[in-house]
Amino acid sequence: MTSSVIIGSQNGAPCLSYTTINDPSRSVMQTGFFGPCDNGSLFYGSSDGAWIRFVGSGGTIMASSSPGTKNCGGYITGWFNGALPTTLGTMFNGSVCLTADGFECVMDYETSVIYCTGSFYVYF
Repeated sequence: MTSSVIIGSQNGAPCLSYTTINDPSRSVMQTGFFGPCDNGSLFYGSSDGAWIRFVGSGGTIMASSSPGTKNCGGYITGWFNGALPTTLGTMFNGSVCLTADGFECVMDYETSVIYCTGSFYVYF
């Protein structure tokens, strides 16, 4: 599996200024966990977050229901709890739920998602 993270500018419009994550281990079809991921300032830290676009065989959107534990490359899995926008340029708010130890949403974080020209989503 080849993974990449391309850190983009976070200073412009979300649909033009995002970080790209291409990680096949994030697929809901990927069982097992491979150690800690999503650690560091890209996901939480002094930067207050970042706009993220998922690409490649790991999937282009976050799961919309709990994939269960030990999937997507980690023991604790995250999924988007909310509706995805269908109108270009529209931002919806939702939450990212974390699934662990038999609980579908043991912890959640407020987030936003935008539907961009070119038919892709970026998440904050």
